[in-house]
Amino acid sequence: MYKYITVAKGIGIILVIMGHFTSSLYMPTYYTEMKTWIFSFHMPLFMLLAGFLFQLSISKKEENYSIKSFVYKKFRRLMIPYFFISFAIAGLNLVLGQFVTVKRTVDWHYLTEIFYTNVGGSAVFLWFMYSLFVIFIIAVLFSQLKHGFIWMGLCSLFLFFIPLPNVFYLSAVHSYLFYFWCGCCLFVLQKKQLLRLSLKELLCSAVVFALFYGTYHTMGHVGTLLTVEKLICGVAGSFLIICLSRKMLDSENRFTRWITIIGEYSAYIYLLHMIGVYLSRILFERIAIFTPAAYFLALCLAVVLGVLIPMGLTKQLIYRNKYLMLLMGGK
Repeated sequence: MYKYITVAKGIGIILVIMGHFTSSLYMPTYYTEMKTWIFSFHMPLFMLLAGFLFQLSISKKEENYSIKSFVYKKFRRLMIPYFFISFAIAGLNLVLGQFVTVKRTVDWHYLTEIFYTNVGGSAVFLWFMYSLFVIFIIAVLFSQLKHGFIWMGLCSLFLFFIPLPNVFYLSAVHSYLFYFWCGCCLFVLQKKQLLRLSLKELLCSAVVFALFYGTYHTMGHVGTLLTVEKLICGVAGSFLIICLSRKMLDSENRFTRWITIIGEYSAYIYLLHMIGVYLSRILFERIAIFTPAAYFLALCLAVVLGVLIPMGLTKQLIYRNKYLMLLMGGK
């Protein structure tokens, strides 16, 4: 019934890979602009989808379902792979640090910071796992309150404008809790058939996104006004991708099926996509043909490898080993 959510995940994870392919030696202007465009909504999209699925899951359960079991399930799904990949990257950096310069030296501070803040470097993308776990805890606690849905919306909107410290990834939680709540709203509105994800809604969201994206890039706004513009861009851009995903399913074809499969593997692709990104980046920098066309080809290669390598490892290795399945957050 909600297959378009999987399609949206597929589109979103491709945008993630594209945004992470960044060479320190050369970047054409078109990529810099494209990356800014991607970053304006691609992570809000994933938070919104998470909120949608959260609301879907609690709608299927009784009111007094166990918070303990919910937190345990999310810890196993998000935090175990977070720690596993974090320490795996630390081990890799420790080995490579003997031969090449790494972004962050692995020492005692590095290893302890993994538990409460972003260590940066090669592991910087893992912020999503930790912050989503914290957001899930906040959401399930609100769900136990009378009018908790409304209170979570008000709280998330308030926090969006209040900077929080980096500890326990609260700096990301304050930015993305509102998008998560918007995903909950989308589910409710869909269930009540107040939103149909029609072509008209797709076009409206495209116009709103283009208007506010253009405004905050050309008007030079700062402070609260800029924050509001970015918030609207994140919501409108996410809704645009979801509407597009819904329309793609109306004309089932091979491309849509590929995107759907990518969406089904999106969690594993997110955790392992940097393998393909780094291989493509190394190849591009070794060949050293620094032209816009060469960068485009390298970017395409990064997307292909960033998808196929994780899918191959998942099918041939992770799915066949119950311990790896556990470490990667699988069932």
